Parts: sequence; C-alpha cells; structure tokens
Amino acid sequence: MSYSIIIPVHNEVESIPTLLDRLKPYSQNNEIIIIDDGSNDQSGGLLQNCSFITLIHFQNNLGKGKAICTGLEKASHDKIILFDGDLELDLREVTSFMILNKVEGIDVIFGTRTNSMNPTKSILDFGNFFLNGLFNLINQTSFTDVLCGCKAFYKSDLNNGLPVSTGFDIDVEIASSLVSENNTIKEIPISYKRRSQMEGKKLKLTDGWKILKRILFTSL
Repeated sequence: MSYSIIIPVHNEVESIPTLLDRLKPYSQNNEIIIIDDGSNDQSGGLLQNCSFITLIHFQNNLGKGKAICTGLEKASHDKIILFDGDLELDLREVTSFMILNKVEGIDVIFGTRTNSMNPTKSILDFGNFFLNGLFNLINQTSFTDVLCGCKAFYKSDLNNGLPVSTGFDIDVEIASSLVSENNTIKEIPISYKRRSQMEGKKLKLTDGWKILKRILFTSL
C-alpha cells in the first residue's frame, strides 16, 4: 500500500533543491505533500516548478502543526509518513519507515535521534531529554525521542481525529494520540544533524513551553 509523505517547509530556499532531489525516488508509488507555510523567500517558486509533489501554500506563516494538519486532511492514503523539510533528518532513510503492517503488528514507527544527541551537550538537547522523560512518565511508556519529526502511522489510528496543535507541539500530540490507542510502536534510529539558528533552525526555547503544556494537556 502506498504512503502519503507530508512535509512542512518555511523559508527553506537553500534546502529545497536537495529536498526535492531526495524525494523524487519516493514519488513513483507514493503521494508527496509539501506545505509551504507562508515562506517569504523563493521557496514557493521552487516548489511550484516541481511536478511530482502536491503543493499546499499558506499566505501567512501558520505554524508546523497547522501545516501538518492540513497535509493530513489532504492525504489520500491511510499510511502516513511525517518528515521535516529542513534536512536535519536524512530523507534517504525514509525507506526504513515504510514497513507499516497491521498483520505483522507494526502499527506506528517513531524516529529517534538519540544516537546524535546528548542531554549535557546543549540546552536544546536537555530540553528534549526532559520533555521526552515527562511524556514517558505521564503515558507510562519508554520512548527515547517522541519529539522527533519523523513518524509513520495510520491516519485512521488518530483517536480524536485530526490534531489541533499549531506549532512544534504537534509531534507530542500525535504521539499521545497513537499511544492512547494501544498501538504497537517501533522506534527506528535516524541520522540527525542539527542546524544552528544562523543556518535556519526554527525551533526556539519558547516552543518548549508549548510542548510542555501540550504534554500536560493531553494527559487530562
């Protein structure tokens, strides 16, 4: 069965040529949905010229969560892969996530970046460690990286319908929904190379508060 691969982007003009080049091999049998989340550089123009993607364009920057929710609404396949468009994760490893199989008990796959992260290395790594631990404590799970932007799952397994998060908290909201359905969840390591703020890193420390609130809110 084919997959819908959903990728939000915002001001990624430098990354898009490589992004599209690495996505093209997956376009033969799958649906690729890219959401241009209100880019004000030349990202939209580059994406419009690509024939093998389905492009959704926002006039304004509405946030990663809103972009993913819109992509889920548009998706024509039940099997979903979420992926970030900034190339911090290696798109060439997407094939490893195309193993969803209800018969074999592979309901959900979470990517994990723990081989490339150290909670003592930076404040972002420590924040990820803390928020991941809180998620596990509340949900009685033992995942290593629920904030990772690469996930594969069945859209029909989102127990409350489409998510409502508009920002980076979308990752933990989707994870909470999939966990609550008692799905069998497999973790797969994925290569990760974090960018700096100067290189275009979008996540900010203030986003951590939104993620924290989402983890606590979904537990109520």
